[in-house]
Amino acid sequence: MLAAGLIILLSIVAVNMLLVSAPVVIQIEGDTFKVIEIPYSYTTKDAYILLAAGLLGGISISQILICIKASNFAPSQIKVTEKAVPEPDTNTVSQDIRHVDVILRALEGDERKAVKIIVENGGEILQNELVNYLNFSKAKVSRILMNLEKRNIIAKRKYGLTNHISLADDIRGEIK
Repeated sequence: MLAAGLIILLSIVAVNMLLVSAPVVIQIEGDTFKVIEIPYSYTTKDAYILLAAGLLGGISISQILICIKASNFAPSQIKVTEKAVPEPDTNTVSQDIRHVDVILRALEGDERKAVKIIVENGGEILQNELVNYLNFSKAKVSRILMNLEKRNIIAKRKYGLTNHISLADDIRGEIK
């Protein structure tokens, strides 16, 4: 609690110092006037105060994180039960469904539709066929596949004038 209070106090001090308004000079020339804003320059004292605030804030944050980590993994909170841990299911079909289901839950919208069609086609499909199934533009399908490939959900390889799309090896390894 002390560290959290210190962070709040240091944040207020730092923000207050950084948001100091710049002084303004008004020049009057005849019937007109001009407002000139003079840039604020920090003094050495200001720099030391900001440096100390940052250092103490960092120490306080690290203390909070250490306390959180210690409380999450405290041995007194781990409860051991006598229940037997169930053996993993060796039925690959049910594993396939669970694994793909997890992936599909993580995806949204058009990406989910694309992966679902790939899975329904045995885990692989040609990109031009996927365009026909989804009824999206080629560019949109290409963007969807690029995002899925970046996240290692699918793998693309050149196949003639199109691409061969398949589930990534990690996912295929889980499915087989």
